Amino acid sequence: MEDLDRKLLNLVQKDFPLVSRPFAELGRRLGLTEEEVLKRLARLTDEGLLRQIGGIFNPSALGYRTSLVAFEVSKEGIETAARVINIHPGVSHNYLRDHRLNFWFTIAVPPGISLEEEVERLARRAGAERFLILPIKRVFRIAVIFDLEEGTAGNGHFASVRKPLSPDEETIRLVRAVQEPLPLVPRPFAKVAEGVGLSEDELLSWIREMLSRGVMRRFAGLVRHRRAGFRENTMVAWRVPEERIEEVGRALSKETGITHCYERTSYPDWPYNLYTMVHAREGVESRVKELSERYTLPDYLALRTLKEYKKVRLKLFLEDSGSCVG
Repeated sequence: MEDLDRKLLNLVQKDFPLVSRPFAELGRRLGLTEEEVLKRLARLTDEGLLRQIGGIFNPSALGYRTSLVAFEVSKEGIETAARVINIHPGVSHNYLRDHRLNFWFTIAVPPGISLEEEVERLARRAGAERFLILPIKRVFRIAVIFDLEEGTAGNGHFASVRKPLSPDEETIRLVRAVQEPLPLVPRPFAKVAEGVGLSEDELLSWIREMLSRGVMRRFAGLVRHRRAGFRENTMVAWRVPEERIEEVGRALSKETGITHCYERTSYPDWPYNLYTMVHAREGVESRVKELSERYTLPDYLALRTLKEYKKVRLKLFLEDSGSCVG
């Protein structure tokens, strides 16, 4: 990858300009023309490095319920279970990991749908012998930013939710439009605004308001981390004493390479209560061991990915985003 490509991808991840001609502004910062920026972004998209540029919403701020879920599925039932889980429109990530609880996926359900009932139906159809529902209790970090110049992951911040929305028809229409890939044209916000019956200024004002309220986490570009060289990643479930959750969560959230850090629900037979995603170009196993020793956290599970079955952007308020499990 060219140095200018790395700089451009860093900018669209960290500081995408919310202005009428954002690609011209990116060009100004990099010493490129607007046309050159658009050509580079189109090429990076075609090459699979850039997934898309768009609005990344906080589902819970729009009435959705979300959770990490773990299923225990027999070896013989793995492929059937993967198909059942993947077909659900609220499942955005689904991985086979090296543990008895072998399927780990995220699920979101819209207002009016019971998350618990949905997971129970999925478990029956997938043939799961056991399952855990692990909703977030507290967020310490969620910032999937990969610095392609420094070769590190995890930097970035987002606004906490100040006031959730009760989405009306207009909000739903705008969320649907803004979560789609931003068109790679000189005035992309004008094009999106035209499709939803607003002016360009009205749409940009709405995006800024959603960001300030924490309803939208970021308006940014997303890169495919494996294509960008971050080939190793591990989900770590830590058992942290309750009196240390705040201290450890805040400390781990500042560590290089950690893109996600959550406190989640624990159970008597599953005492792990803090979860991190650790990304690196190499050496994730030794990095996790180092963190364990530094913070005196001997009880943890490093859940290595054996197979990625699904990884897509979660899209909110789709026509078929309710239950699809019979």
